[in-house]
Amino acid sequence: MSGGYSKKLALRLDAAQFSAYEGTPPTRPEWTGARVALVALSAVLVAMVAGLAVFGGWLITRDFPSFFPIAGGIPLLLLAWALRPRLGDDGDTWHELRRDDAPTLFALLDRVAAAAGTRLPDRVTLDADFNASAGTHGWLRRRTLRLGLPLFGIFTPQQRVAMLAHEFGHFVNGDPSQDVLTEPAIRTPLILADLVRPSETFVSDNLWGQLAERALWPFQVVLERLFVFVGVGVIAVAARDHQRAEYCADALAVRLAGSSATEAMLVDFATAEQLCGTIAAVERGTQANPATARRHHPGAARWREAADAWRASVDVEAALDSSVEDTSLWHDHPPAGLRARIVRSWPHTDPSVVLSDADSARIDTELHRFYARAGRDIAWSAA
Repeated sequence: MSGGYSKKLALRLDAAQFSAYEGTPPTRPEWTGARVALVALSAVLVAMVAGLAVFGGWLITRDFPSFFPIAGGIPLLLLAWALRPRLGDDGDTWHELRRDDAPTLFALLDRVAAAAGTRLPDRVTLDADFNASAGTHGWLRRRTLRLGLPLFGIFTPQQRVAMLAHEFGHFVNGDPSQDVLTEPAIRTPLILADLVRPSETFVSDNLWGQLAERALWPFQVVLERLFVFVGVGVIAVAARDHQRAEYCADALAVRLAGSSATEAMLVDFATAEQLCGTIAAVERGTQANPATARRHHPGAARWREAADAWRASVDVEAALDSSVEDTSLWHDHPPAGLRARIVRSWPHTDPSVVLSDADSARIDTELHRFYARAGRDIAWSAA
């Protein structure tokens, strides 16, 4: 699919989804035909992988220790292991935050979780990304909330509530991106593409081996491209359901943090690249003075001042227009510009969870040493 055609299709799908939710906030992501198909495909793939494992084990044990059954069974077991369902992990942890580290922040998390109708995540982690995320991982389905300190640091008190409410929304709204039932369908085609991908060079050291590699090479290329084509198609289908979940999480943010704060948060997302650059420039100035950077780091205060100056200078509507155009069939988030505008279309809502300026300042004090560490990461990564 050509880039121009895929972008036009993505724009049409984005517009259709916007129209479906314009004026009326969604509640939960509905079960769509695409999601049913993904679950069905996952069931078939899991059954096939289980069959490979059982058949491989049977070959190895039926006439053990005969060479040929073992030689046939081991590759089947290895293939089944490579294609096994994954339940995800929460990746590298920059810092795992404890309640004793930030009691005011955890008190806010308690309030937002109660208002959202869910429990606290099992882990709250920090990093230096301009982002936040929530996910469910592992066989025990442990929940992790990740807070990107540059993003959290520049937000107003109510924007912080909106961000947390949005992330908690992924725990309560049946987000298909957290669904173990669709994971095999999304991952398996790309795993198969990796398995059949031909080597860039012929590795055999004898003539017959090289001839065999050359003979197999075109078939490997065709299979790899076929699996990639299927894989990106499945991802495109799954992305639409994830985008619906994002709108549902935004609706929860509006209900808890209010319309104004949620819209302001989404405008910041639409200008994220520029805000990141602004924060990095400020932080490089801080890091240029070692004494200030190490012992008297200003925390998020200077980031917020720079962000406020940027917000005052930006043409919001132009930024939202630009964000709407930045779309793709494979993006799992709707354009931030559409998200901000759809919040405007919903009935205005006052916040039900309010974070006071004083409590927000206490949270900054609790996170001060982590802001200093994030500042070093920001300055180095932007250098």
